[in-house]
Amino acid sequence: MGKEERHGDRKIDTSSDSLADDPDCQPVADQSYAITGILDERIANLREAIEEIDLALAGRKVLNRQFLEQIEREKEEVRGYLNMLQPPWRMGFHPDIEFMRISLHKSMTSRAHDHRTEELKYWENGVNLAKERRKFLDEYKALQATRRRLQGV
Repeated sequence: MGKEERHGDRKIDTSSDSLADDPDCQPVADQSYAITGILDERIANLREAIEEIDLALAGRKVLNRQFLEQIEREKEEVRGYLNMLQPPWRMGFHPDIEFMRISLHKSMTSRAHDHRTEELKYWENGVNLAKERRKFLDEYKALQATRRRLQGV
């Protein structure tokens, strides 16, 4: 049989058998350990997510640089073709050459548009990833503080 203690008008059975069977009556240290274990797992997951975002930001920066370099190479190629054509006032009017000149100018304009579009996408991706990173970092810090408080118990 177990021991009974009186607390006010309540009788509480403090025998080891009844406490071991009741999950709500686990010792505070065991509950604290279980909670900090859960927190540690969530903190580790958040740390991994933050590191993945950092890698994504770095990867996007490299990709941006590569895209812009490719666009610049294409612009230089088009510029070279344009420079090979003689100015129209020196050679008379030739519809085929003028058509080629207009096409090359359109290509230059298109490359400039591609450059602006890539810069905008890079900025948007960076802002979105930074927002997500900030959210994870805030939760990470809050869970770290909660874990420190629980360990101080």
